[in-house]
Amino acid sequence: MIRCVRLATVVLVLVLAASAPAQQPPPGPDRSIDSATRRAVIDGIIARLNEAYVFPDTARAMERAIRARQGRHEYDNLTSARAFAESLTAHLQAVSQDRHLRVRYSAEALPEDRPDQEPGPEEDARARAFGRRVNYGIERAERLTGNVGYLEVRSFGFEPEWAEATVGAAMTLLANTDALIIDLRRNGGGSPAYVALVSSYLFGPDSVHLNSLYWRPEDRTDAFYTRVNVLGTRYGPDKPVYVLTSRRTFSGAEEFAYNLQSRKRAVIVGDTTGGGAHPGGFRRVTEHFGVWVPSGRAINPITGTNWERVGVRPDLAAPADSALRAAQVAALRDLLQDAADPADRERLEDAVREVEGPRPR
Repeated sequence: MIRCVRLATVVLVLVLAASAPAQQPPPGPDRSIDSATRRAVIDGIIARLNEAYVFPDTARAMERAIRARQGRHEYDNLTSARAFAESLTAHLQAVSQDRHLRVRYSAEALPEDRPDQEPGPEEDARARAFGRRVNYGIERAERLTGNVGYLEVRSFGFEPEWAEATVGAAMTLLANTDALIIDLRRNGGGSPAYVALVSSYLFGPDSVHLNSLYWRPEDRTDAFYTRVNVLGTRYGPDKPVYVLTSRRTFSGAEEFAYNLQSRKRAVIVGDTTGGGAHPGGFRRVTEHFGVWVPSGRAINPITGTNWERVGVRPDLAAPADSALRAAQVAALRDLLQDAADPADRERLEDAVREVEGPRPR
């Protein structure tokens, strides 16, 4: 999940910082670091965490743990920049249990932090170009056997206004299906505003409160609602929806599943998700090191809590690699149960047999 600001800069961070592993470029070359660099990185990370980490007490606990390791000279023999970043990440996560919190090494020089977090023209152009190349995260939209719709969303990490036409076209294509499967098994997160955009197609025109985010640095809470107006055709609030998850489903993708599950709008099928509900932003520490600082927390309006550490638990548990088949069979059987017309029943029975395949002897 990404903080709700202009996302052009953050989208580039997503690519570099492992929110969507399948879309990352190859890592840059490693480099050797000295004691002065290690000290500057540690000091900078601790300062960033104390400034903005969502739970101040946890930030102080992380500082104590890292300083203790530093005092025991545990980092003295780490001369690989990449290994140092990985070691710090593991040690910080051991205290916080927060999978969003990561130290990153970049072979390329990192840009200076900008207080307004607004991207420059070149960053904006690169982010838009990347978005177009990956179709703004909309990987597949098709009609499956039995008139079941299928939508794979690989990432929510784009400005919603960039993706509106693409999402609208995909949902219009699927509007006449009888049930819908949304696949988030390879989705590592993104913007809560993009989550709200896609979610808007699964409800009626009345605005629905999906989620809120509390930000520690500003002591502010932002609420996210479905849209009253959308491009294309709504799927609507009544037809069945199934959401596929895996252990790789993380952050904003988990929010999407959790929001729908808490409102009983979708059946979650697959594995328990990764368990990251603390949004934040990437902060530069030195020229080649930065840290992703979780500075907020999700607050669901139905449950009053979120999925941090525990993940989103499926309603129908299935191994991730067979979740699509499990969801399609469940959708067809549910449709069959409600079908009154004999021709519809026969069609759906044939579809169930086709999807289930021949039974082993």
